Amino acid sequence: MNVGLINPPSPFLTNERVFPNMGLVRVGTKLKDEGHNVEIFDFAGRNPNGIKFIDDFDVYGFSSTSPQMPYTMRLFNNLKSVNPNAKTIIGGPHASAVYELKEKGIRDYNISELEKFDTIWAGEAETKQLSELLYMNMFKLGWVRGELSKNLDSVLTPDRSLIDMNFYNYNLNGKKTTSIQTQRGCPNSCTFCCGRDIEMYKKVRQHSPERVVKELDELHDKYGIDSFMWYDDEVNVNPKRLEELCDRLSKRPYQHRGFVTSDMIVKHPNSVDWLKRAGFVKLCTGVESGSDRILKLVKKRVDSQMNYEARRIIGQAGIHYEAFCMIGFPTETKKDVNLTKEWLRKAKPDDFDIGILTPYPGSKIYDEAVPSRKFKGYNFEHKGLYFSKPDYSKEKSFYKGKNAQSAAFTRTDTMPEKYIHKMRDKIEAMK
Repeated sequence: MNVGLINPPSPFLTNERVFPNMGLVRVGTKLKDEGHNVEIFDFAGRNPNGIKFIDDFDVYGFSSTSPQMPYTMRLFNNLKSVNPNAKTIIGGPHASAVYELKEKGIRDYNISELEKFDTIWAGEAETKQLSELLYMNMFKLGWVRGELSKNLDSVLTPDRSLIDMNFYNYNLNGKKTTSIQTQRGCPNSCTFCCGRDIEMYKKVRQHSPERVVKELDELHDKYGIDSFMWYDDEVNVNPKRLEELCDRLSKRPYQHRGFVTSDMIVKHPNSVDWLKRAGFVKLCTGVESGSDRILKLVKKRVDSQMNYEARRIIGQAGIHYEAFCMIGFPTETKKDVNLTKEWLRKAKPDDFDIGILTPYPGSKIYDEAVPSRKFKGYNFEHKGLYFSKPDYSKEKSFYKGKNAQSAAFTRTDTMPEKYIHKMRDKIEAMK
């Protein structure tokens, strides 16, 4: 089969050309290995008008997050207007999350919008399952649940020649940096995370240390890259693996940025020394809030003191520390927001990011919300957070974009939407 894979633009982002869509690259790698002709059309940072591949492919595979859906549907409609018989598949985070809504019997108008595609693929797609369906000319399948990749070392190393690596421009301490992922899934239960109701985001699977170093070496040898952004949910979830991995990395001249969880840093403070020797120059944590009440409510598994201690341990090791925080949690009050401001003042992170909680399909907040009429313009509620579920095919929805803008439309009982945005801007100005 001739397969065209499409990465839609994300014009709401400050810079679309930071990291490539590696999920799409992994799918393309598998299909190519199975004998299909694959081309990726990467519209990140590009104008999607004037599609030139209308008649060249047997099937078109779209990837999309929820915020990307207006632009994904624009590409889809453009394709169909010129080639009404084009066979289409959509996968990626949005399709996977909405699939879970459908399976639970939760009514949501985003379900029918996805059903405009011949096949809606939920879950991972770089197994043999997708390739076999293409060989059998099976396109109009409706909803399909992809098989889970249980042994990550059996998954092919992503073939980055499918994309223009030189078009991405993230730098870490002055060095050209690309993204890698050595782990899939997160064991935590944060209610705001859109991965909590999706199997592939819940079940932790990891590459072996040997496989990780092999991929880094290949990227260094082929592209001259020796700096890496780790897109694992948290690199320190498995201390035994981490120690072995860091020992191997310490023998390489690479530098790294990654995410860690505060609780595991506090339980295993010596792990920061491992990370330091391995070349980690920046570590990020999801602090979320300075309010212990809020952290408990959203099932964060940490408290504010634990976050302080993790910040101290990382800073003492001489590693750049970045905190990720949010406001607009269910039942959050002005007092809770002030506690977050106070945490940032006292902790003095080297950098921080402050966003507005934006409920997405797949999160407990979105999936378990109930209809509400308490506040005009907010049709759903989850335990004291009020919002409207958008039609993602038409409406904007992102927590933070260019010039710190946000398309997050939420409120609590005591904090109107305008106040939440105002306080987010004030905290942002503390940098």
